[in-house]
Amino acid sequence: MTSREEGHAEWVTSGKEQLTSDVEHTLKLANDYALSSIRSDGHWCGELRSNVTITAEYIFLRHALGLDLRADNAAYCRHILSQQNCDGSWGLAPEYPGDVSTTTEAYLALKLLGASPDMSVMQQARAFVLKAGGAEKVRVFTRIFLATFGLFPWDAVPQLPVELILLPSSCPINMYTLASWARGTIAPLLIICHHRPVYALPADYLDELWLNPTNKNVPYGSSLRDLLCQGDITGLAFSVVDNLLYYLNGLRSVPLLRSYARRKCLQWILECQEPTGDWAGIFPPMHASIYAFVLEGYELDDPPVRLGIQALENFAWEDEQGKRIQACVSPVWDTALMSIGLCDAMSPDKHVLQQAITWIRNRQLLKPCGDWRIYRPKLAPGGFSFEYENSHYPDVDDTAAIILAQLKQDPQSVASDSVIAAATWILGMQNPDGGWAAFDVENDKLFLNKIPFSDMDSLCDTSCADITGRILEAFGLMMRRESKMPVLSPMLRHACTRGITYLASTQEANGAWFGRWGCNYIYGTSHALCGLAYYMEDDKRVSGLVAPALQWLKSKQNDDGGWGEPLLSYQTTGTQLQQQSTPSQTAWALMGLLAHLPLTDPAIEGGIRWLVRSQQPEKGIGASWPEAFFSNFSRARPATVPTDKVVPLRYWDDLDYLRRLCHDFTFRFDDVLDASKLDAALARLTEIGDWSQLGARLRLNDQNRLEYHIPAEYTKARPAYNFTIIEYGLRISEHELGKQLPKSGQDQSVLSPSPAVFAPIVRHADSPRKLADWIYTDRPQLHIHVSVFQDATLVTVSYVHTLFDAIARSTFFNAWIAVLRGREDEVPPFIPFEHDPLRTLGTEAPVKPYSNLDRALSGLSLVIFGLRYLWELFWYQQEEEHPIRLPRRCVDRLKESARKELAAMSPDNEDKAPFLSEGDVVMAWWVRTIVTALNPAPDRTIMVMNVFNVWALFEEWFPTGGAGFIGNAFFYSYTLLVAGQVIQDASLAYVASKNRKALMEHRTKEQVQAMTSMQRASFTRTPPVVGDANLLFMACTNQHKARYFELDFSAAVVAPGVPLSERPHALGRPSYINDIETCQGYPTRNVVRIIGKDAAGDYWLLFKTRPGAWAIIHRQLVALLKLDEKE
Repeated sequence: MTSREEGHAEWVTSGKEQLTSDVEHTLKLANDYALSSIRSDGHWCGELRSNVTITAEYIFLRHALGLDLRADNAAYCRHILSQQNCDGSWGLAPEYPGDVSTTTEAYLALKLLGASPDMSVMQQARAFVLKAGGAEKVRVFTRIFLATFGLFPWDAVPQLPVELILLPSSCPINMYTLASWARGTIAPLLIICHHRPVYALPADYLDELWLNPTNKNVPYGSSLRDLLCQGDITGLAFSVVDNLLYYLNGLRSVPLLRSYARRKCLQWILECQEPTGDWAGIFPPMHASIYAFVLEGYELDDPPVRLGIQALENFAWEDEQGKRIQACVSPVWDTALMSIGLCDAMSPDKHVLQQAITWIRNRQLLKPCGDWRIYRPKLAPGGFSFEYENSHYPDVDDTAAIILAQLKQDPQSVASDSVIAAATWILGMQNPDGGWAAFDVENDKLFLNKIPFSDMDSLCDTSCADITGRILEAFGLMMRRESKMPVLSPMLRHACTRGITYLASTQEANGAWFGRWGCNYIYGTSHALCGLAYYMEDDKRVSGLVAPALQWLKSKQNDDGGWGEPLLSYQTTGTQLQQQSTPSQTAWALMGLLAHLPLTDPAIEGGIRWLVRSQQPEKGIGASWPEAFFSNFSRARPATVPTDKVVPLRYWDDLDYLRRLCHDFTFRFDDVLDASKLDAALARLTEIGDWSQLGARLRLNDQNRLEYHIPAEYTKARPAYNFTIIEYGLRISEHELGKQLPKSGQDQSVLSPSPAVFAPIVRHADSPRKLADWIYTDRPQLHIHVSVFQDATLVTVSYVHTLFDAIARSTFFNAWIAVLRGREDEVPPFIPFEHDPLRTLGTEAPVKPYSNLDRALSGLSLVIFGLRYLWELFWYQQEEEHPIRLPRRCVDRLKESARKELAAMSPDNEDKAPFLSEGDVVMAWWVRTIVTALNPAPDRTIMVMNVFNVWALFEEWFPTGGAGFIGNAFFYSYTLLVAGQVIQDASLAYVASKNRKALMEHRTKEQVQAMTSMQRASFTRTPPVVGDANLLFMACTNQHKARYFELDFSAAVVAPGVPLSERPHALGRPSYINDIETCQGYPTRNVVRIIGKDAAGDYWLLFKTRPGAWAIIHRQLVALLKLDEKE
């Protein structure tokens, strides 16, 4: 008896005979419908729906080329108007909010088709566009279409020089670093943007959609100044290049180079055209390529143009709703999925399945062509594309689905040439992270989305969980018959191990997976679960991944038994919303559950009952499931609650770079803490005086300034903070990630993982990640998440840096602990947000000039430094962060060595040797270690920016020493060094003493006032850059004075997880601190955060620098530890 038959028997014997009968009848109706919709040659192809822009852009093309539209005029109008929203707009998807670009394109298409502007539907559309900001606000693609009719100036379109086609594949930016769908479209756009054609309409043809039709040369992106203020260095770099190209006339003034580039570009486009006229099998490159050939002098009857137009017309679909153009067709995909469904439903029509599989096999791409060969030239072909004709872009997802279809139709096909070739090709397309993308390999240059041309963030094709899960499923099914393929099986097994590692690294904290090619978390989770089901016994990690995923799926089931998820889940980070149940998402959820749970599971039964109830008869034969629900949500600022107190953020809290830094600050306790006690103590703290203001909401006002909206009272619907708990029924050493989390005395023979690796166990699924997660929701500022293991507890506080700095963060913890211990009298009065102790700092003329004024960069030197820094950011895009434990003995020895060296410099009086703190020495060791690893030129200036707190400097403003102050009060000291001297500084005396001297010099009232005066005067509100134009920038934050490792949460301890005799830290004291710092567009480089000194006297540091430096850094650390052991 097969496992399917066993499950069926279990279902029947459990008293579900009526439901069994209903399911069998439902499957028969679905089978009948499938057979009624098959094409004559044995394949399926349904409609692929798009928004109206595809049809509108086809109308633009025909009008520009002078092709007749009269025959289908009414049908096109009928379709476009059928998709209009009730507010007159058109959206990006059915029932989606109106979009100004989509609406503008629909309006122009209707007008070209003869619709009068006086029609009510046109008036409604016009009113929506004007309310949304007018035609001035349309996206770049829409600008290009309008420019071709003279309705938008070409100067208001980003530069796209044809010479891009000449860049070799080894260049960081070239045609092949773009995703396949972008690559095929941008190539003809290079030709279009060279010619800048105008198929002229009257100049005022769309003036009614403009707020100011007299000025149409509106910018297409943020200004250089705004990008600099926002800290968007990558975007700034691309915008600088775009501006430079503009002033160079887009390189059109280099005729020989331009002529050669155009020929190569046209050759590239021509080589990509299929014999049927298609390009990549999708509308955008086909549409643009026809324009390109016509602009280069081809006639409409010339084969490339004539076949291209016919290929587009083949995408037409017409019914009672009118005529529209599909974005593409997907017969191979539709046939593969339908075959899998019929096999799983045990369809009796075997000949139909055999015919379908034969049809698919005949479309396997076995010739050595396609863009995937650029980065995998030795890989044998074997993939499938989802369209009728697309030999250049096979996709991995289709290929995996086709392996499944073939094996389910005939298990013996595992050894067939088709399956072996397909699996071999998929193996070669695996990314270094272990996952698989759709069309390309290592296509992950996300910085390309900052190009001014890209306003949809879709230029890359990265690994995704849904495709990786389907491949694991296909390979798992193959390996059940591994004796049939002894050569391939070990390679499949190795690839699957890496694929599981990828899934483990991308699983959300709540157990779900993001879905790239289907909406959304339900889709991603389902496919991951289907794939992982084959490895439960072979890989110990899998059970730990599956259990939370199953629990998450069950938690998202609707009361009616089905599942639904809106498109909003793509926009709201970390949030998986529910909506009315849909057939596809219910089926996906059931697929994931059925891969691991018995048929009798209540969640499975509920989902099956919903599918049985929701099936609808089709017009032909049988029945199917109509998809009726989409999303009608968008992200916007919440409305102001009238009873909220509105308070602007203090000046030094609302700095742009603070907005861009978000933290998940985690204590590791080797004890079991009572989360309910932590929650109760924090709830009580927010009831004490003005500490209630901790529950303020962040809002962004119309002047782009942040405000606190403080509720008059807190309720269950509007709490003062969010508090979430996850209990793991295992020891932390038994958890795949938990066992990797550093702890006291951590072994450093290998580097510990980056703090961000532990996000799944320190964050909750609803934990905020970036500023937008606060200002577009009504969430409070603080999110506390507690992860409880059988022998450890992780307590995480998630917040934006605008809330507080490192010292004020400690103030918050101490107040929380005081309440926890029952010592409310020790809670200091809260300094209300409306009171700003530092409000006048930097507003008055400084008493003394800034000591580094002569070294502050300005003018040309600042520009040169900025360009050098931009280049470093571009060339070394990635940074890698690891925690380092610097043992107490090493620090003592380093400090003594530096002290002796300094004493030797003052032989007459050792007392004249300057004071050095442990922090000076730790910072000096970090500087020397980093500089040695980066190996700059010996004469290069090193600028180390140090952070210090100013509470003690301004006692008149902080009479209680900063007690009760929640905010930011840190400023900067600059240590200037020379690289060669740093590397030669064996005793650290040079670096440590220079750092101490700089701190003493800059940490005075007069110098802070002088520096803040300069910062206020800067239009970016950033501190000055000191040194020279060639300096190497480094930054250090020493948080030791916050005394995090001394915080005492023992009042919440239930039981010790590690016996006190086996650890240096007391009960309820942290053994490790994990700090995930998320930087959104803030370009940090070569940074260290000195977290503090633990109970053993060891210093914990977080290093962040370029990946290539880490091998040298680790070698230096190991050498230091070995020397310590030897001594």
